[in-house]
Amino acid sequence: MAHSAPSLIYPHVAPWVAVAIACIASFMVVMDGAIVNVALPAMRADLHLSAVATQWVIDAYLLALGGFMLLAARASDLFGRKAVLQTGLAVFTLASLGGGIATSGAALLLARAVQGLGASALATSTLAVIVAVYPGGRQRAQAISWWAATSSIGSAMGVVLGGWLTSQAGWRWVMYVNVPVGVALMAGIALSLAPAAIRSPKPSLDLPGAVGITLGMGTLLFAISQAAHLGWTSATVLGCLLAAAVLLNWFVGVEMRAAQPLVRMDIFKVHNVRVGNVLVMCMGVAMTATTFLSSVVLQGVVGYSALDAGLAILPLGVTFAAAAVMSRIWMDRGVKRLPLYGGLICAAGASWMAVLPLAPGFVADILGPMVLMGLGLGLMVMTVTHTAIDGVPAKDAGLASGLFNTARQLGAAFGVAILSTLAHSVTAHSPLQTELLAQLQGFQAAFGATAGFVALAGLLSLLLHTPQKAD
Repeated sequence: MAHSAPSLIYPHVAPWVAVAIACIASFMVVMDGAIVNVALPAMRADLHLSAVATQWVIDAYLLALGGFMLLAARASDLFGRKAVLQTGLAVFTLASLGGGIATSGAALLLARAVQGLGASALATSTLAVIVAVYPGGRQRAQAISWWAATSSIGSAMGVVLGGWLTSQAGWRWVMYVNVPVGVALMAGIALSLAPAAIRSPKPSLDLPGAVGITLGMGTLLFAISQAAHLGWTSATVLGCLLAAAVLLNWFVGVEMRAAQPLVRMDIFKVHNVRVGNVLVMCMGVAMTATTFLSSVVLQGVVGYSALDAGLAILPLGVTFAAAAVMSRIWMDRGVKRLPLYGGLICAAGASWMAVLPLAPGFVADILGPMVLMGLGLGLMVMTVTHTAIDGVPAKDAGLASGLFNTARQLGAAFGVAILSTLAHSVTAHSPLQTELLAQLQGFQAAFGATAGFVALAGLLSLLLHTPQKAD
């Protein structure tokens, strides 16, 4: 089963060590997204950020993460998992330090974008490491379930740790906390993972493609974020939409002509890769939107402190992790259509949040929907991940995982932009006289839209081909 492991890890290192490194790195990437969500109000107050700039604290990270993930995936396949992991960790750790010492909104947004660049290497390499160590079978399925579980635990830990650090030490510590973890991981990688063999001729990377997809997606996100304030027919929004179309079309042209493109189009001949990427984009909307919207509405409208908001969102992450682990067991026992059930359960939780009252009771109005959303997403994430990469050759593991994670992160970025725009638009046009009630109405509409996205993801899962039973 682990016959390919010596090419990735040193002979004296057990395969589970590489899996542990992959899980911890993935944990850190996910935790960083969650931990910042809870600290947003404090960041906004301290650095005098506008509503749009506050949204971009999340989107700058997600855009760089999603936009450069394909480049990182290609680099991982060409230059080796170890080199890409080490480089990504160094960039991520230094950017975290830079974000912690930021004294302006511009400096913070720059640090977040660079963090996303480093995280792109981590996010795509972690799943590729697992696939390389365990090319198939039950051990791979088990390793992927632990990878999914640690990611979801990272989300749960992030909201609580973010709330505690923001309340006790200030928002800057939600950035500083990554530094010691990053240094420890770099040491672990140096001691455990073997460098890749030197290739000849020297491989090249499709930098124009990476720039094209990142600028195109960034311009599109900017257009969406401005639409709430300027209107869809404004010259700025229409101009950005046109520029995004041109850039994305240019990206496709670059990929078709490149000798070594970011994305080899023949990978889309694998049915589950095609369907899976559309599905996980919808999942990405739901996975980020649930935490982002919950944090903002609980602190900005309901009046929770950062720590209380983190504790209130904790059940979502805990049930997410538990369901991700249990879903593998249920898959092994032949339970089918778990992503469909998960999508419908999560949609029910988001619909529950869409009727959140201004003075909610924790058990009646918050705990229930958090548990449902976490349970639903947990049932989806591992089963969809395992199914979407089924049938992909080991040599394309980096590309497949890069496509998968790119779709999820870009879905998350678009989810934050679209749902924030929807919430602001509904608030601005609300007939309600009280500002808090108008804001609440906006967030209720955003949660309703989230329910639609995740229900769609559940229905799309019916188009996936069931993978062969693990040996």
